[in-house]
Amino acid sequence: MSEMMTASILVGLVNIGLAAALLVVYRGVYARTKAPFTLALLLFAAAFLAQNVLVVYSFATMMSIVPNALDPYLLGIGAFEAIGLGAMLWSASR
Repeated sequence: MSEMMTASILVGLVNIGLAAALLVVYRGVYARTKAPFTLALLLFAAAFLAQNVLVVYSFATMMSIVPNALDPYLLGIGAFEAIGLGAMLWSASR
């Protein structure tokens, strides 16, 4: 098992937590405002949550068939997504 693939799985788990927190924050905002835009943000956060659950599952189950040359790219994609989700969560919770 590649250390970078393990790191990618861990970053995916962090992304699941960030997307779930974003979903909770947007749910609270929608409950207070009932704005259609916030409903769209709820769907956006749910899509990120579903995508990251699928990513972690696929990395864990298909790790042996993913070429090692892809590991840094997969880790980079996950890390940049974590930065984006973290920024969204930070701005939504202010």
